[in-house]
Amino acid sequence: MNILSSLDDKIELNRRINENLEAQAQALFKSWFVDFEPFRDGEFVESELGMIPKGLKTKYISDVPHSLETGRRPKGGVGEISFGVPSVGAEHVKGMGNYDYSKTKYITEEYAASLKTGKVKGYELLIYKDGGKPGYFIPNYSIFGEGYPFEECYLNEHVFKLDFDNRGFNAFCYFYFRTDYIMNYLNAQGGKAAIPGINKQDIENILIFSPDNDYIQRFGSFVLPLIKQILFNCKESRRLATLRDTLLPRLMSGELKVNELNN
Repeated sequence: MNILSSLDDKIELNRRINENLEAQAQALFKSWFVDFEPFRDGEFVESELGMIPKGLKTKYISDVPHSLETGRRPKGGVGEISFGVPSVGAEHVKGMGNYDYSKTKYITEEYAASLKTGKVKGYELLIYKDGGKPGYFIPNYSIFGEGYPFEECYLNEHVFKLDFDNRGFNAFCYFYFRTDYIMNYLNAQGGKAAIPGINKQDIENILIFSPDNDYIQRFGSFVLPLIKQILFNCKESRRLATLRDTLLPRLMSGELKVNELNN
């Protein structure tokens, strides 16, 4: 069973590498945009975000060119569809690289072709839109791309796709949306409804650092290669897991011998 152990070891190594890569990006984000270390010797001003460097311009998302949309699924649900085009729901928006394939649902190719919104192109910010217990809303986010988790997939109506047509700024937003300021704001907004959730206005009313800021652009340039590597590692781990799950029953039944794999 050494071959299976090797596959598991590589999957675990990819997981640890990804954890380290995201931690690097998070550390840089905190240094620049929470602790404001590059701006310590400059002037600070009061804002909705607290005291921030005067040189860091802010805008509401509504004032930054963007698209914000969801997808949908056919009336009657998709429970009877066992293959087709993957349809991503809120249960899959659990952080970058944390896709649970066992919960994948599908829409038909014909239905997918009819959709005008919700197609994932890659590197958009995916936002958990609604769901959970009344009065309790915990937002979460993800980024897909590079063929992970699928070469083609669509969102359902429970996930927002926020895209500034700027991958670097999308990457910045992945970390910005996880700050206490945004988490507390969306938690409060989402917890008001009988069915917990947020709407487009909640997103567009968010104050954010402008994509024109030099440090925002530099952050995107640094972080995008890290995200790309995370997504590639996730895609490789999925391929290795599929191979492992294919080999295991054949090895257990004796249909396939270990020495055959070594030849």
